[in-house]
Amino acid sequence: MDDKLLERVNSWAEQYGILKEGTLVVVGVSGGADSVCLLDIMCRLGNTRGFSVIAVHVNHMLRGNEADEDEAFVRELCGKYRIPLKVFREDVAAFAGRNNYSLEEAGRIIRYEKMKEVMEEQGASYIAVAHHRDDQAETVFLNILRGTGLDGLCGMSDINGRIIRPLLTSGKDEILEYVKRNGLSYRTDSTNYENTYLRNIIRNVIFPEIKRHTGTDITAKLFRMHELLRNDRDFLNRYAEEKFSEILLFKENGRIVLRRDKLTELHPAVSGRVIRIAWEKITGSRQGLESVHVNAALSAVSKEGNRTAELPKRIKVISEYDRVEISAPKKYDENEPVFFRVPVPSVMELPNRVRIEAKLYTREEYVRKFGEIKKARENSLTQIFDYGKIKEGIYIRGRRPGDLFHPYNSKGKKKLKDFFIDLKIPKKTRENILLLAEGKNIIWVVGYRTSDNYKIEDSTETILYVNITRQGNNFEF
Repeated sequence: MDDKLLERVNSWAEQYGILKEGTLVVVGVSGGADSVCLLDIMCRLGNTRGFSVIAVHVNHMLRGNEADEDEAFVRELCGKYRIPLKVFREDVAAFAGRNNYSLEEAGRIIRYEKMKEVMEEQGASYIAVAHHRDDQAETVFLNILRGTGLDGLCGMSDINGRIIRPLLTSGKDEILEYVKRNGLSYRTDSTNYENTYLRNIIRNVIFPEIKRHTGTDITAKLFRMHELLRNDRDFLNRYAEEKFSEILLFKENGRIVLRRDKLTELHPAVSGRVIRIAWEKITGSRQGLESVHVNAALSAVSKEGNRTAELPKRIKVISEYDRVEISAPKKYDENEPVFFRVPVPSVMELPNRVRIEAKLYTREEYVRKFGEIKKARENSLTQIFDYGKIKEGIYIRGRRPGDLFHPYNSKGKKKLKDFFIDLKIPKKTRENILLLAEGKNIIWVVGYRTSDNYKIEDSTETILYVNITRQGNNFEF
């Protein structure tokens, strides 16, 4: 190969065993110099290495005619290369407004979503994007401004799962030289020169000022720091993966259980990574979990007693006895009954603003707090039960076929269906009634009747206090 940049990308592909014969690569193409350079390199390497290319362009609908001209340019460019192109026209401003994102973040999210969509549809192996060394330096500097840790100081990876960045070790000047050397035309985004975005301010103002006052090429220094720290990060991540495997007790879709004692023995630099590994295995991504969330999870794990921490995406960290459970909420299907585990003690928020508070008291503690142990009215949303009779944990769920129930102060069990019929509860309403249950055994038909099997007696030592609040007139989900 007679081109230095082309040869560098080819050697990189050889080193990591990617861009193999017969594979398909999705290339993000905006029309700017970086993506035009990447597309040309991918097409040239595709011819020699035997892989295929499909391009994706996203029109953000933000710059009027200029954005439409970018789209037309990319269409013509892909026609010259004789490669397929997928074009998406997305209202980025509306998406940003709906989700409280900046325009820059909203555009990034949509671009990756569309490229992943094409990758899945076409059975592609990778998504290639045109980030380069200068982008890396800007990203690291942004992370520093936000107060980052080691991962943030390492910036972007050249291979992150199925997303690849073939130009990440190349400078912007090298890309422009390649484009000029090969006679490639490209589009220039006028907003790149508007200092309204923080990244543009860093690129156009801060970095040049640092160089003017100190003579330091901050881009090169930050990239060097990234290279030095990456080895430390990779070692810590591999070590944390090993420890995660050692302390893992149970894993299924959306639920991971770890040994609490072993997790607390780990150095915080490792235990925090274990939490992030669990998060990634549950959510499919490390995005969205900040250090404040990790610290909250580790605090719940390290403190004595049963503790619960709330993470984003309604994921819970529940520390009970010798176990730590990290779990996502059960995906609700409107055709299936609801099902949520209720840790004791805890406060839980269910869909549609249903809030459940579960506490434990000794008899003496309960009397000191409430004055006496008195059975509430059956339609009350605050009830007490004999916790000593509960052996399998408690759950909030909907009704199931064959459910049996022993109503408070009644002679014996009856079918839950018959109980509803006796109270003349309409069929549609029955589907929305919540049950507090222990396995198959119903403890409480919420808002209607408690079970005689779990009532407080003279021999009761520990009292389970449950309070449910709700918005509206029923528990619809």
